Amino acid sequence: MINYLTQLDVSVRAQHGAPKNKRGSMSSIKPLAPSLCPQCKAEYSFIVTAEKIACRNCGYVLRKADGQPEKVMDAVPAKITQPRKPLVASYAITTRGEIDLWARAAFDTGQDMIRQGKFDEAVKAFYRAIDNQADFLDPHLWIAKIVDDPETRRKHLETVLAYDLNHPEATRELLILRGEISADALPDAYYDPQQVEVGGAVGTKTQNLRCQRCGSPGMTTDDLTGLIVCGSCNYVEKPKTAAAGIGMLNTALLKRRSQAVVWVVGERLLHCKSCGAERTIPANKLSERCPYCGSNHVIEKDALNTFQQPDGLIPFAITRQQSADLIKAKLDGWMSRMSSLFDNNKISRATLEGVYLPFWMFDASVEIRRTTVVENPGMGYSRESTRRHAAQMGYQTEIVYDAVNDVGVCAVKSPAPLLTEKLGRYDLDTMQPYTPPLLASHPAQLYDIDFDKASLDARSKIGNEMRERHAVAAEKGKQVNLFPSVKNMTFQLVLMPVWVGTLYESDGDVRTALVNGQTGRIALGKPKKSKN
Repeated sequence: MINYLTQLDVSVRAQHGAPKNKRGSMSSIKPLAPSLCPQCKAEYSFIVTAEKIACRNCGYVLRKADGQPEKVMDAVPAKITQPRKPLVASYAITTRGEIDLWARAAFDTGQDMIRQGKFDEAVKAFYRAIDNQADFLDPHLWIAKIVDDPETRRKHLETVLAYDLNHPEATRELLILRGEISADALPDAYYDPQQVEVGGAVGTKTQNLRCQRCGSPGMTTDDLTGLIVCGSCNYVEKPKTAAAGIGMLNTALLKRRSQAVVWVVGERLLHCKSCGAERTIPANKLSERCPYCGSNHVIEKDALNTFQQPDGLIPFAITRQQSADLIKAKLDGWMSRMSSLFDNNKISRATLEGVYLPFWMFDASVEIRRTTVVENPGMGYSRESTRRHAAQMGYQTEIVYDAVNDVGVCAVKSPAPLLTEKLGRYDLDTMQPYTPPLLASHPAQLYDIDFDKASLDARSKIGNEMRERHAVAAEKGKQVNLFPSVKNMTFQLVLMPVWVGTLYESDGDVRTALVNGQTGRIALGKPKKSKN
């Protein structure tokens, strides 16, 4: 059995900069709760809440060596407020572009004052630098580092970010000012936070989607009007509106890398508020219907705050019957008729279910650097000559700015990404701000691919789109290279409507079919042998 005190020690060492696994970006996953209860010997029976870790089979509470119950959240690095650290003068400049000579001289004077410990004089010098050049960002940043007044610090940090949205130091200082990260939390640009596996089911807070008038669990969503309707008494509940959130990717990445620990949850504990039944559900479920009383529950959060709520939802526009007809027409196509000459792929039975799949949606501003290599007269052009005579070649460079919106990355591992990619794009103009009652008719899946990993796929998609959009035909004797660079990226989590069909063929093969619930586009998987 793994000792809980050992796990706490691992978390504390991670908080204070313990060495990470140098073989990869992620350190090894450590278990939080033991797999075997020491009292009743039940396997994987521990329930994790914010107050304790207890066996749901016999009630045994995991304790420290002194016999006192240990709170789970004590293992989470707390936000620590400490006095501002001593400043060390630095004459380095982060501002891009040309700097006014008088502004630079005033900035250097401010650094001289910091070296002498004359911080009031340093602030005056930095203000003189700003008076000479308002978009000189470094004086703004240093003023925010020195002064104690929160409002003054906020104003100068926001000025820096207004000019340079991706400025890492200004972003970090602003997050510290807001209390969103600890002043001692140093983001690691090379390694992800340590992952800690939770050995038991994690307690949850849920919303029970029952009728407010009659208490019936038969609430459904009208896809045309977006209203929540009770199937028993016809009570109509209009979903509460909430603004869809849009996050800055660089800020979210900084906060993520400032964490010492990321919890890895395998199961969550669902307590039915209607009948009192308790059961565990897989970690990838956002909503679940109680098998005993039929109540529909939507998870709002868990005890360890391991996931974020969706920002928006695209309603279904394609009905179940329409999706079934589309799949049938696809199967009756020419390619399927040809394959049936060799295999008996006649469908013996099928299931079809509507589900909301989570997608990370990205918007980005992009800088495209287009370089044209021109050969010198009389020199034959080839790859070898380019390398050999690079110094003699002529280069022409132009910079173009562009933007791309609504780049989606499916945030689940199953269905497979190769299949969900074929669903095509969704139109976000019909998106509604997310509220749990919108899941009254169709269940939703929770993401298991986080935004940081999805952003890498989004950057690849954006780069390919920019190369296609800005490609130019190279003249003879010239070579044109495109180098797209994402300058700023925002993201949000959106639930997309998908009809998921499982097709069982007469020869024993099983095939997955997905239908875009908004556009009707079909993604048909390859037949696979059934595992049964």
